Amino acid sequence: MIRDYLFILFFIAAFIAAALLPSAATAAPIDSDARVGRYVTVHLGVDAAQADPLSVVVRVSFAPSITTVGGALDHLLLRSGYAMASLDASDPNLPVLLTRPLPQVHRKLGPVRLKEALEVLAGSAWVLTIDPVNRLVSYELAPEYRRSAAGGLNVE
Repeated sequence: MIRDYLFILFFIAAFIAAALLPSAATAAPIDSDARVGRYVTVHLGVDAAQADPLSVVVRVSFAPSITTVGGALDHLLLRSGYAMASLDASDPNLPVLLTRPLPQVHRKLGPVRLKEALEVLAGSAWVLTIDPVNRLVSYELAPEYRRSAAGGLNVE
């Protein structure tokens, strides 16, 4: 009888200890959803576009007033948090790209990631360079096109 009584007492004490002391086995799993209302849960965390603004998907139709590649680049970067680097800190040939007329085929882009849209507008002769610290973008002339920019023909 005393033995049964001790067993029940031990069982109750163990049950209370397990309920009061969190352990790895009994802790609730950490998940990425939080309840914000009786019937509503939301996903916690940031999307890829919030973590990397250049990965946001864009769809753009440039207004008729945007006539140059430079104007289109400025328009694309407008609400991204990024800006074009100054011409002083960029490739000396960059004004050639920025003053080119915007091709008709580029007047409507997307849906496409912002980074890809910036690469498409510049074309294959230019390499997109990104400064994530200062949130600046610029372009460098690809090495195989440097001779062409210097006035010679690029016949490779």
